[in-house]
Amino acid sequence: MTKPTIGFLGTGMMGQLAHLANYARLRDLGECRIAGVTDLKPGLAEAVAAKYQISHVYPSDEALLADPTVDAVVCVQQWRDNYPLVKRILQAGKSVITEKPMVGRLDEAEELVALAKEQGVLYAIGFMKRYDTGVELAQKLIAGFRESLELGPLLTVDALCDGGDWLHNVEMPLSVPVTTPIPSAAPTYPDGCDTPEQRDAYGYLVNIFAHNINLCHYLLGEEMAPRFAQFRGDRAMTCEARAGQTLVTVRGANSASHDWREWTTFVFAQGEVRIKTPSPMNRQRSADVTVLRKGQSGYTTQQYHAPVAWSFYRQAEGFVRALAGQEPLHAPAETCLWDVRAMEKIIQIAEIV
Repeated sequence: MTKPTIGFLGTGMMGQLAHLANYARLRDLGECRIAGVTDLKPGLAEAVAAKYQISHVYPSDEALLADPTVDAVVCVQQWRDNYPLVKRILQAGKSVITEKPMVGRLDEAEELVALAKEQGVLYAIGFMKRYDTGVELAQKLIAGFRESLELGPLLTVDALCDGGDWLHNVEMPLSVPVTTPIPSAAPTYPDGCDTPEQRDAYGYLVNIFAHNINLCHYLLGEEMAPRFAQFRGDRAMTCEARAGQTLVTVRGANSASHDWREWTTFVFAQGEVRIKTPSPMNRQRSADVTVLRKGQSGYTTQQYHAPVAWSFYRQAEGFVRALAGQEPLHAPAETCLWDVRAMEKIIQIAEIV
């Protein structure tokens, strides 16, 4: 396969601006084909198809999945809809990429990973930070420091996301009036996540901190084991975990900042690596990486500025290239099982105040 054919399931805000716009660009560059789009709002699907010069609108997701020309589906839905939709996509023999998180429960995630393997198709999760050029640089630096011990042993990792302006002045998506209720799958939760307060906290966890947990796993290259967690409703959280001998903290709150406030700091005995990731919809920034070193004659700080490239575009490019057999996925579903397991454990041990 040199030019994969892709169908789109979901044409809401993120489906349009963070995904379809990038695949349309890749289509115009001759890297892929777009078979068509579908949405529970037919009028929206038609308007979006016209905007992005897509000739076909499927009347339903069943029609999309029955199209033998479609190699892969970009499925951009709420997390509660991922399990039933992805299961049907995989059963139809199509590769798929979804938004994060994978699903609501670990057993669902494991079932889908096994199904993708059985069907011989790709299953990717939209952890676009793994495609950020600054994050890629940081991953290589951290791996090198851990191997060489130039900065001594790794002691702690602190992942902070206080949020803020994540839209970064993005253009308004197309929209249409809704005249009838849109059906949605009932969300599924981990065992023990039963009360409304727990479920609100879990929704906050998977919507926001799934990214930070996944990024920690990616940069560490090993799985975290949560030991303690607290939530202040669905507005703030902190989690303490371990990855081997490394202590890991994931924390943050819903801030009212004008900026996007997200840092991941790897603290070594003789220095640190700090990554400042940009707001998700900022197309003109990549992560900034700062390395602090303690030397015999004092301290030095070196700042790295990776080439500017929007991580959502690079994710789309990476998925197309993976479909064409040109490179591996950066966020294959099997590696994201760690995230689902960690988030299940976090909500099961969490105190909610």
